[in-house]
Formats: sequence, structure tokens, C-alpha cells
Amino acid sequence: MTIKQLIEKYTANRDYYLTSKYNETLLRSDFLDPFFELLSWDIKNNAGKPTNEREVILEEALKTSASEHSKKPDYTFRLFSERKFFLEAKKPCVSIESNNDTAKQVRRYGFTAKLKISVLSNFEYLIIYDTSVKVEKDDNHTKALVKKYHYSEYESKFEEIKQLLGKESVYSGAFETEWKEIESKINQYSIDNLFLNQINEWRKALGSEIYKHNPKIDEQQLNDIVQSYLNRVLFLRVCEDRNLEDYQTLLKFANTNDFKALIKKFEEADKRYNSGLFDQLLKDKIVENISSVFWTIIKQLYYPESPYSFSVFSSDVLGSIYEIFLSEKLTVQSGAVVLVKKPENVDRDIITTPTFIISDILRNTVLKKCEGKTDKEILKLKFADISCGSGAFLLELFQLLNDSLIDYYLKNDKTKLTQTSINTYKLPFEIKRQLLLNCIYGVDKDYNAVEAAKFGLLLKLLEDEDTNSTNKTKPVLPDLSENIFFGNSLLNPKQVTNKKDQVIINPFDFSKLRFDVIVGNPPYMKSEDMKNFTPLELPLYKTNYDSAYKQFDKYFLGVPLRVGLSATIYLPFGTNRISASIPNAKAA
Repeated sequence: MTIKQLIEKYTANRDYYLTSKYNETLLRSDFLDPFFELLSWDIKNNAGKPTNEREVILEEALKTSASEHSKKPDYTFRLFSERKFFLEAKKPCVSIESNNDTAKQVRRYGFTAKLKISVLSNFEYLIIYDTSVKVEKDDNHTKALVKKYHYSEYESKFEEIKQLLGKESVYSGAFETEWKEIESKINQYSIDNLFLNQINEWRKALGSEIYKHNPKIDEQQLNDIVQSYLNRVLFLRVCEDRNLEDYQTLLKFANTNDFKALIKKFEEADKRYNSGLFDQLLKDKIVENISSVFWTIIKQLYYPESPYSFSVFSSDVLGSIYEIFLSEKLTVQSGAVVLVKKPENVDRDIITTPTFIISDILRNTVLKKCEGKTDKEILKLKFADISCGSGAFLLELFQLLNDSLIDYYLKNDKTKLTQTSINTYKLPFEIKRQLLLNCIYGVDKDYNAVEAAKFGLLLKLLEDEDTNSTNKTKPVLPDLSENIFFGNSLLNPKQVTNKKDQVIINPFDFSKLRFDVIVGNPPYMKSEDMKNFTPLELPLYKTNYDSAYKQFDKYFLGVPLRVGLSATIYLPFGTNRISASIPNAKAA
């Protein structure tokens, strides 16, 4: 079918298409799918690309009862596994050219996912929005609008549309050139910074209230409790947008000032999810006294006060937010709770490895390790990042292994999969859960980083799930305490003989743990900074590492190793340390 024929088909029955009888499912199959296929996109994956490289991800055409504010975009267009733009479909009878709510909805999707643009279409119109701009409550449909086409213009402007949205434009890099001005705005007005500022305000507010009611609280405990409670609220809020919890449950508690309902919800969540996330850390009385802070935080997590769509919050966004978050801590100064830079980060910026680099590293290690293996063999492999931070590598690793198993079952046993759309499948929840527990491991010396990594992995596990798919599993979430560890992976307990030093350094004992593949970005800190910020560690590195010679950086302590026959890993190169604890390990 040509673009001319598609327009003629629409024109011939336009009066009917503009009635409420013509639904969105039909619109997608009759017009939007063929339109974007004409732009060279493989909508239904007819080429049979691996799951991790599918060009377009489709959401189910039949809408659930979920709120329009919580569902996912109908189409996600990708370059390999990297999201490039969303397309949200509406029935032709919805006047998207003048509807404020649909415009804000599609903008929120793109803004949350850090995309340059998102597209809205009912085929009558095709509208492109700049999604670098924060969505405000009173925005109208014209704000951040960059292109609008009526169906009668599609033929004459088809080459222009192709340059803006076509597959070749995305795969050749022309797409980036077309929207380069938006890229600078994304960097300047980043969702990371916006959400970080929001989280920091919540941290200070919650920390201040807790300190007021418990002035003898230890500083470390204050930080841990604040992060734990913020994680609870954020976790439940994300679950609402992903149809695992009823939408606006927390908001109803806030609007009615129902403290008891909030505590009950935490208790119910503990039974349902049981991951340690909802363990009671404060006495009910203190929580009741500080509940007004919870109400403020909760209200700011909902539209219209919130510009985010938590259904599309990516691991990249969460990871980069938490990396920055980890660089500051709450402390008490002159009786007031304030945020200060952690000493070891005063003169440093914490940098998250870009997702496309992570993906490339994983494709060249993890995929190669999985090649030719059965599902049972894949589920026995152990992958680790021993300086995992908030888990950026682990999140992408989990996704890649998930996709690899889907591809295995597509070739060998489709009955193991759940079909979600045309040529689109997902793993049953129980297999995903098994994959996480069996295969994913991480270690980090920052306690809050470890908690953030666990939190991100649990949210990742729940992606594309709902109440029905998780009902058979009790508890829903696994305990990750035997997967993600708090400790210094560069030193083991035998190398730190002083008991007091062990408490401060927190050396990690790998004991019987064995890994098939280790990936990650090593820690960076030059020896002068180690002398200032971690003075107890520096002499131990010099004693136990050949590479800790004269002036050195902490990343020198890691060198490429090779385990077995094929998996490249990165490990500390100690003469009597981890390399000896991994079978068949030798210098590459």
C-alpha cells in the first residue's frame, strides 16, 4: 500500500471513522501500523529480530481500566534497545489538535523517559511535541508543539515526515541532527536534576521531622530511614502506574489525612511484596506525627503536581538520579537537618556510565556467554558487577538476560511465554523472578547505593507486570540480600586484621561465590584522595596489589581477566585475593 492509497482509504469512510463507534484498536491496525510501515519501521517484527533489538515495542491495543495518566505509550520506536520516540494513538473522534489533556499525556511520557520528541496521532492529525519541556498544570495543546500535519498533507509532506520520524533517519543518525537543538535543552533542564532537587527537598523535610521527634537519632540511621521511607512511597507510586496497585491509592490517604490507612498499606505491602522494603523502621507514633510530610510528598507524586509518568520511568533515569543522590548525605548542623556533600565526593562528580555504552559492553560479553546455551544453562550462569553503585549495569544486564530467554523460547518452546501483542511475548513472572535470583549479583561499599540497586532491580522485575500476572507468586518480590551485597570488594577480611578498621573499611568476603561474567565500571579515586578520604585503605592496597605502585588510581586495581573459555571480566588483581577464588581465572 502506498501513502496515497492509505489516505484514499481514510477519506472514503472518514465520516464513520470520526464517530465514537470506530475504536483505537482498529485505528492502529487499519492506519497507524501501515503508516509507520511506510516509514520503513518493522512494526510487527516480521524480520524476526532478537527481542533486545526489536525496532518497535507495542502495548496491548485493548486498553485496561487503568487511568490515562498511568498507562504506557502505545508504540515505542527504538534504535536497538534505546528508546527514540513514543507514539500515542487516539481515536479519530478525539480532537487531539485542540485537546490539552492528550497533549500533556504524551509530553509527560517523553519528558520522563528523557526523549527529544513524542508523537500523538489519530490519523486525522499527526502531531510532534518537544518533550524536553517540563509539563505544567495549565499548559495547553500548543505548548512545546513543533510539527502538526493534517492527513490531507501526508502525501505532499511524506519525505519531510520520513526525515523526522522514519527508520532510516533514526538508524543513520540523521534523527539526532534533526532534533539536536532539543538535546541541549534536555541536558540543561534535565529530569535528573529536576527529580533530584525534588528528592532532596523531600529528604530534608522528612529528615527534619524525624529529627524533631527523635533528636538522639544517629546520623547514619537518619539517612537510612529517610531513604527507606522515600523508597516505600516511590515504589508504591510506580506500582500504581504499572497496574500493580489501584491508581491514586496513596493520594486518597493524603487527601483524607488517613494516617492509619497509610500504615496499613505499608503492612499489606510487606505481606504482598515481602522484600524487606516495608520493614517497620519507626514507631507508629513517630510516623503518625510526621504523616503531614508524607502527605506533601505523596501529593507531589501525582498529576498535575508531578510532571512524570512513572509507567515509563527508565532504569537509566532512576540510576543516574540515585548516583547523584548518593553523593550527598543528611547531617545535623546547629540543630537543623541539612544536606552536605559526602567527604569523598567534595571535589568529584559521580558519573553514570551512559546506557548505550553499558548495552554495548553487555552485548559483547553477556550475549556471547549465552550463545548456544539452553534456558536451564542460562539460568545457572552468574553475572556480577562488584562495584555496582546504584545498579546501572545490573539493570541493563537483567533486561538483556530476560530478552535472551525470550528469544530462546521463541525458537524452542513458545508455550513457556506469555503473548502480549502481535509477535510480542514476555517471560512469565516466575521465570523472571528466578532469573533475577539465580543470575544477578552486585557489591558496593556504599550502603545507600546497595539499597538503591535492590530497589531498582525490584522495580525492573515488575516492569510489564500487573496484578493478574503476579497473583500466583507469594510473596511477589524476592529477598535480594544474597544477591546485592554491602562491602568493599577490593579487600577481604583476611587483609584487614584490625577489628576496628574492619568496621570502617567493611571488607567483603566472596567466600564460595563464583561468577561466570563480571562487568561494570570500576571506582575512580587517585591515591592522594585515598590518603585524604580513605586513609585506612591506602596502605592495604599497596600491600596487596602489584598495581598499587607509587601514584595510582583505584581503577588500576582492576585488570582484565578471563574466566573459563569465553567470558571477559574485570576483577581486582590481588596476589592472594579474588582471582584465586574464581575457577580457571587467569590474566588475559
